[in-house]
Amino acid sequence: MKRYLYTDPRTRKEVTLKQNADGSAYVEQRQEFGDLLKINKQMANDYNPGSMLGNTQRHVQHVAEIPNVVYNHLLEKFGPMRENPKAWKQWLNDSENRAFRTGGGHI
Repeated sequence: MKRYLYTDPRTRKEVTLKQNADGSAYVEQRQEFGDLLKINKQMANDYNPGSMLGNTQRHVQHVAEIPNVVYNHLLEKFGPMRENPKAWKQWLNDSENRAFRTGGGHI
């Protein structure tokens, strides 16, 4: 059995309640983020490696754009970034997750 709980057209997120044959149920979250990956690729192509040099007022650099469902999964897996920065950095630097990066180099 599959029952739609809600759909968010802005984030393209769909949440459904599914029931297994044994009677147990689980919530499934799906999100389409193909357009986000195209934007990330464009931002990575536009990245200028020396853009932080000489600009003393730019203290923050945009390094990744992660869809909600992936971010929530990472929160469950690693916990908040401030509590486990090593695992988050390792995940972002992994070549399999390159599509979520918006700049060059390693974090």
